[in-house]
Amino acid sequence: MTLLALKYAIKPRDDNHPYGHGKIELLAASVEGILIGVAGIMIINEAILRLNHPTYLQDIGIGMVMMGLTVAVNYLLGRFAINKGKQYNSISLISEGKHLQSDAYSTFALIAGLSLYIITGYKWLDSVLAIIFGIFILYTGFQVLKDTVTGLMDEADPEALRRIVKVIKQNRRPAWVNIHKLTLLRFGQVYHVDMHLTLPWDFTVEQAHQEALFLKSIIREEFAEEDVDISIQSEPCRKDSSSKWVGQCAKDQYKECDEEKVWSIEQITGKNNLNS
Repeated sequence: MTLLALKYAIKPRDDNHPYGHGKIELLAASVEGILIGVAGIMIINEAILRLNHPTYLQDIGIGMVMMGLTVAVNYLLGRFAINKGKQYNSISLISEGKHLQSDAYSTFALIAGLSLYIITGYKWLDSVLAIIFGIFILYTGFQVLKDTVTGLMDEADPEALRRIVKVIKQNRRPAWVNIHKLTLLRFGQVYHVDMHLTLPWDFTVEQAHQEALFLKSIIREEFAEEDVDISIQSEPCRKDSSSKWVGQCAKDQYKECDEEKVWSIEQITGKNNLNS
């Protein structure tokens, strides 16, 4: 399922899908999260049943060795998938890795429980450990689902926003009277950035275009490994504006700008239109 989702997600953007096909990964990851959660519930249920009806085991040595190998393989494959998922911003790979690791955890819980049973003779220890690991696996499934719902609901990415604001502040140009209404959406491996750029009222269309091009270039350089779609709406700082920027809109008049206030995350992401 994850492979099919990845195959579809990497398709290039087209007229019917202008933001790409990346959200299919969120759907695949949601299914993975549900499967992980169901596995956790089943483990807990089975453990409770074993508490009431303990079983007697014999000749389990070879089976435990095989299960140990399974734990190692599943955990390492899961770790590999998670690392690759983080590298390529693929939530479906990350969720698949967590699914593999949850299988490893459940098998490890079984081995640990059987080992304690062999050492102590207490049959209930196996079930108690299984319940503990079942709860942990259930929590893992919940976290995967939480991340996918966050993506489907287009929740803001604070870390990505901080990176954008930081690179804007580091490359600030005198003509940038204000930047506001910054939003960031992620569609699979495609980021869509939208913002308003306030420029001096007497700028030509060509000058405004060049400022927008430079702003786009520094953001794309910061996200060099990503596919970034940037939309910038240029607007004039009008001479008759009633804002505090009256008299500060000419090209050579920016000395009274409060840099920290103007370029804070709250200011840049807020709806602080200086012309309103």
